[in-house]
Formats: sequence, C-alpha cells, structure tokens
Amino acid sequence: MEPIVRFDTKSRLAYDAIKTSVVEGLYLPGQKIGISQIAKQLNTSDIPVREAMQKLEAEGLLEYTPHVGFRVTRPDFDKYTDVYDVRQLLEGEAARKAAVNISPESFAELKQSHDEMRVAAQQGDLVSFSDLNRRFHEVIFYSCGNSVLVRQIEQVGAIYPRTRAIFVMFPERTVSALREHEEILRCFERRDPEGAKRAYLAHMARGYEILLKQQQVARSEAAS
Repeated sequence: MEPIVRFDTKSRLAYDAIKTSVVEGLYLPGQKIGISQIAKQLNTSDIPVREAMQKLEAEGLLEYTPHVGFRVTRPDFDKYTDVYDVRQLLEGEAARKAAVNISPESFAELKQSHDEMRVAAQQGDLVSFSDLNRRFHEVIFYSCGNSVLVRQIEQVGAIYPRTRAIFVMFPERTVSALREHEEILRCFERRDPEGAKRAYLAHMARGYEILLKQQQVARSEAAS
C-alpha cells in the first residue's frame, strides 16, 4: 500500500509548479531536482516540496534514488499508444468541424499563433514555441462548436501530458511542425473540412512517429 501523503496548500503549489516544469520540458528527463533549490524558488520550506515530489514519484514523473535524490523520469511513450488512438478520433473530428465553424477572429488568432511560433523557433525559444503550439491547437478545439467534444479532448490530453515537451526534447521537430501547421491553415482558409482533418491527422502522426522512434533508440542504448 502506498503511503498517504498529506497535501496542504503549499504542497499543492509546489506540486503544480514542479509538474508544469516537467510537462513543459523545463526539467528534462534524467535531470536531478533538488528539494532545497525548489523550496527557495517557491519561498517555502523543504517539507511541502518533499511531499509534492513524493506525489509526483507516485505518478511516475519523478524517481527517487537513495543518496542521489529525485530525478525526472524518462517518459515511456509506448504507454501513449492507446491515448494517441483516442486523440486521433477526437481531435481529427474537432479539426473537421472547426474548419467550417471557426470565426474570423479565431482564425486570425490561429494565424497569429503560427507566426509567433515561427519567431520563437528562429530565436531558439523552445518553451515559448511549445506554449504557442498548445494555443494553436486549442483555438482549433474551441472552434469546433461542440463543447462535449472539447471536454473529451481535454480529459484525454491530461492522461499523458508529457508529449507537450516534444519540441524541447526534439528541437528539430519545430521545422516540420511549422510546415504542417501551414497546411492546416490553408485548409481552414479554404473552409475544407475533410482536408483539415487529413492535414491535422498527418501532423499528429508525424509527432507520434518521432516519439516512438526515440523510444526505440533509448531501448537500444539501454541494451548495449
């Protein structure tokens, strides 16, 4: 039986801060995270930070080694297969609906997000690129005109959020992602629902392929 971890407000704040940093790629796989360092950043004591890290360890985002401390785990993207299958169904349909339902204001926001992503890529700001990428996709979801579908997408996306850090882990992905976004934008501009769905699913498939390929490389290195 897992130990019960007391979770007060300070522990919750520490938990949210550390989890966000792991999910967004600010803390990379294998990186050590010091309790006292985080406590100092959050202006709190070590106790709530330790409680937060223990919870994140139970969730598989951190691992603890005696005499070493806490480190960020290496993501197991094989576990993402089922999530990806469901995401295809939900997000592909959202893109299809959004292509005909998107408002002029939301389409302008979609284009602005893409333009800002290009600037972030040129500057090597991968964290901002990831944030803007999420905004790009959220504009599409929220433009589909179906609140139930949006809620389902959010719930499924929360199951394995570490895929958000793909651009931090694989900076070269920014180039192909921008090209794929351009094709999605062209389909939206033409109000082409089936084209938008195909372009969106091709975009998803490319990201998924990169994640699984990296998983295979990691396994080969571990076996050698």
